[in-house]
Amino acid sequence: MKGEQIEMFAEHRGHTAEILPFPVDRELILIRTTARALEQCRGGEADRFWKSTCRRLYARLQVHGLKDPEIKRQLATFAHSVHSEMQRAAWAAWENDNPKGAA
Repeated sequence: MKGEQIEMFAEHRGHTAEILPFPVDRELILIRTTARALEQCRGGEADRFWKSTCRRLYARLQVHGLKDPEIKRQLATFAHSVHSEMQRAAWAAWENDNPKGAA
């Protein structure tokens, strides 16, 4: 049995593993906190916050070993997710303020 285990590991010697980071557009806490922060600021403040958030995210993905095209794809899907969350929250707030059947 022990010899079989050694042979099993010997077969895979020299192979490298690929680390796949969790997709950024699935990080709901990051998406929701970013959306809430953007809802609270306007103009230049919002721009600075967004750029800072994207730079931090870019750096994090770079550290994980992703290449530029994949990082840009991840940032685009993150931006879409944040925008969708802001739309969802705005719609939910509107529905709460406008009860159905009210005249």
